[in-house]
Amino acid sequence: MRIVFSLLFLLTPFLVNGQVTVEKKVHNFGDLYPNAQTYVDIKFTNNSDKKHFLLTLDKPRDVYYIFSGKTLLPDSSIIIRLKINEGRKGKFNHEVDIYFSDSDQPTTIRLTGNVKEVGGNPMTACPDFNNNPPPNNRNEFAITIKVIDSLTREPIRRSKVYVVQNNDLIGEYYTNKDGIVHRPFPVGYYFIAAEKETYITNLKEGYLNFQRNYIEIELQQPPIEDAPPELIADFPEEPEIIIDLNDEPPEEIVEEVVVDTVPEIVIEEPVVIDNRTLAELPDSLFDQAHFKTNNITFILDVSSSMNPSGKLELLKQSMTNLVTILRPEDLISVIKYSSNVSVVIDGLSGADKEKINERVAALRTSSSTAGGDAIQVAYRINRKKYSAEHNNIVIMITDGAFNKGSKTYLETIEKNYKERGILFSVVGIKTSEYVTTHMGNVVSKGGGSFIQVRTAEDARTKIIKEIKRTSFRGR
Repeated sequence: MRIVFSLLFLLTPFLVNGQVTVEKKVHNFGDLYPNAQTYVDIKFTNNSDKKHFLLTLDKPRDVYYIFSGKTLLPDSSIIIRLKINEGRKGKFNHEVDIYFSDSDQPTTIRLTGNVKEVGGNPMTACPDFNNNPPPNNRNEFAITIKVIDSLTREPIRRSKVYVVQNNDLIGEYYTNKDGIVHRPFPVGYYFIAAEKETYITNLKEGYLNFQRNYIEIELQQPPIEDAPPELIADFPEEPEIIIDLNDEPPEEIVEEVVVDTVPEIVIEEPVVIDNRTLAELPDSLFDQAHFKTNNITFILDVSSSMNPSGKLELLKQSMTNLVTILRPEDLISVIKYSSNVSVVIDGLSGADKEKINERVAALRTSSSTAGGDAIQVAYRINRKKYSAEHNNIVIMITDGAFNKGSKTYLETIEKNYKERGILFSVVGIKTSEYVTTHMGNVVSKGGGSFIQVRTAEDARTKIIKEIKRTSFRGR
């Protein structure tokens, strides 16, 4: 024994200065939910010109491992996969000591994290290399999205999840039997909406990163309406405001005006000989031969009633998707309204997509709803760009709550439709049954349509379909 200890003492200086290096010694799993990633691959490299061996691992009972090999030839590597047991809730801090033949001191790997919810895991108790971990990209991380019933707290399988960033839809996914979508995404600010038949669509938004990687979305069954909701907002009585469309609007109605100077575009309207119906045309077709030049004035509701349930985001997404198909000859004007009316865009060309999207993205909700006044101003702006050869249309996007602003809007809608053919359509964002019926009556005065938007899919397609329908030359 004395001889053995003497030999170890003599060899110790050489064994401590080992030649096997490790790529990292600490791994934080973050917050763990069902179906989350619970294993990590650690690479060990032999930087010497001698052969070395993996000897043993000293680990806690809640850590499992496999290795790709035990022999490290010169300038070669092996992988050791470490998996934690997520069967118990709470924080964990495990140390795994790994011994190689080049040193009598272990390489210690620390595994930390917090099991927030216990659930099934795609890996068995003994991990294998048939499951590949996500690429080692520090800018991407795995997020877990769980969709549940708001009343029973049970997971909702096959619910559809939309992930939106910077007003762009970057993915559509379906939840599994546990109500979960688990996918990698870059760090950033996201809007995540979930929908399912018989439920009301709901949305969560926020900044997601490695530590904030779990989103739970509750879906609620629609309430039974006992009585029609009141369309008139409750705020102090003010004198009725009537706008003569032949005169300038009163100063107090318009808070801010962004004037966009657009050179006049002279367009020769083509003569089309085509017997195909709109339904027979390809979805991607939006040319001058089949569709008139558009003069579109949008009235956007940014009142406080548009804040809950992701309504404002559906409004923005509807606008952003329409902008993608606009042509340079198309003209877009945008009015926003809450307690006051503001002109956001005054006749920008469809070529100015970035400028239009920037101004729509900057919209925020506030105060009550001056919808009647906004309609008056919108028609005045639309008439400034009016051409009998164009598709002249005013589109209001709202959840349907009007206040005690001007009540002459119905007369304005009907008069402009009969005398000039200016259409009036309404996009209802998650409107109730009663409001839907009311808005149907409003659009009938202006020859347009009521378009109901409840989901991200509706936002992506329905306004585009309305513009194509109204501008189609064969209509």
